[in-house]
Amino acid sequence: MPKVKSLEKIKANYKGAASVAATRYKEAIPGIAWQAAAIDGQELYEARMSDPAVLERRSKNIAKVSDSSFQGAMEKKGAPVISSRMSDAADKQAANFAPYKAAIEAVSLPDKTADPMANIDQRLKPIVEALVKKKQEVG
Repeated sequence: MPKVKSLEKIKANYKGAASVAATRYKEAIPGIAWQAAAIDGQELYEARMSDPAVLERRSKNIAKVSDSSFQGAMEKKGAPVISSRMSDAADKQAANFAPYKAAIEAVSLPDKTADPMANIDQRLKPIVEALVKKKQEVG
């Protein structure tokens, strides 16, 4: 029978590793070529995502996480860091939105009318169309 550490020891080791995780994470960054790996793995990803056993396992694992436990994790883990991460990403967000802003601004709209359905057709749909086209261009 294989020897396995106790759950208490495994938990203690895991908690102990947390103190060095950020340093190790940063040290690993230069050696990661995620884009090439993702491109190389696309065929395998598609095959696995169409495998009934994988889909069944996914479904079972989704069922294991209740809305309340997911929401608790959001509150405990996500809420404390979201503001700083959003602030850190502001330049990227602005750069990514810039082509969509330009697409919206390039649309010429007629004046509003008293007919809300006509306004949808004449004012909203051209905006949606411009954004869909831009999304196809940007990828």
